[in-house]
Amino acid sequence: IHSSSSSSSPSSSTEGSSSSENNNPDGNDIHHVGIDLTVIDDGKISCDEECEIISTNSSYSDISSNGGGYYDRYARYQWTQNNNRYTICTTNNFKVVLSFGMWFVTYMLMGIFGGSVAYMHFPRTDAEIPKTLPDFGYDIIPYSCPRIPHVPHGNVQSCVLFILYSIIIVGVVVRWKPQFHQTTKIITWGGDGRLILQELFHLNCLVFLTRTTTVGLTGLPQPNPKCTVIQHLPVTFGNALKFVMGRGFPPHACGDLIYSGHVGCTLICMAVLHRNGFMRKRVASVMVWAIAIVGIYFTISCRSHYSVDVMLAFYFGYFLPEWYYSRSDGRIDGKASRWIRWLEVRPEDLEVHHPYDEQSN
Repeated sequence: IHSSSSSSSPSSSTEGSSSSENNNPDGNDIHHVGIDLTVIDDGKISCDEECEIISTNSSYSDISSNGGGYYDRYARYQWTQNNNRYTICTTNNFKVVLSFGMWFVTYMLMGIFGGSVAYMHFPRTDAEIPKTLPDFGYDIIPYSCPRIPHVPHGNVQSCVLFILYSIIIVGVVVRWKPQFHQTTKIITWGGDGRLILQELFHLNCLVFLTRTTTVGLTGLPQPNPKCTVIQHLPVTFGNALKFVMGRGFPPHACGDLIYSGHVGCTLICMAVLHRNGFMRKRVASVMVWAIAIVGIYFTISCRSHYSVDVMLAFYFGYFLPEWYYSRSDGRIDGKASRWIRWLEVRPEDLEVHHPYDEQSN
């Protein structure tokens, strides 16, 4: 198929032009395109040397210079559409599920070997009120523990922890899906939602494991007035396991003191929030820290823990994130560091390398 520039004879050309002039009273030129079928022989197309064969990789239009031809752009569009489809069963999502599994297992271990042992181990007494140890925090802060309905444990510090977890979860959802640059496919925003969630899981795991090793070692007189009903009942480990683990999720215990899990997890949440830019605004930082301080205050005010438990929680709440992030950032090498870096899903792990960009380069 080609554009014909001449006909079979000059006379026919003349006749054609004259007829076109007759059919066009306005005098405008009308160009004719002819199809010469004589060049087709047995399915083969012959062409002169001046004929330019256009491949599928060539430009779709004369304006296009480096973006590939029509077929390249169509293949790019199909590739982008296929990769924009959300897939659940991926390696990165599996790592997040694995992190959640670690969180759940360590939480259950803390309930079994921490809370249950502590409940069995704290000294029993026939007194109608708790016989507490001398405590400066109790001397300064009077007893006050408002009960909040429809909340696990029903105290203020549990509500504070729930609020902090909710803030992090909202940030995880908002920053879960990355936004890519249209041409380079480099992440311009988001994509670190998985990493934030994993940091929360992993740091909680460290709190649960360290607390499991300390909470049941030394039995202290329990200071919580809400536990006076059971403080005079001797129990076996089976009874303690049923009391702590058998009353629903999360586990409920009495006498699990050293160190404070509520304060430890509160400070872990603050570390995650600071690490991932949630506290850049001064107003947000002041408000969130005020909420956290309220929870820490009521941990002592409710007599859920001694002041030493809260102080130790501050130490663990500072040094555990320092230990973790120094290995997550690669500042310290070792098996734990390599395991953490392999398990974490970083935003660069989600970057998409376009195959057509690689071919063009």
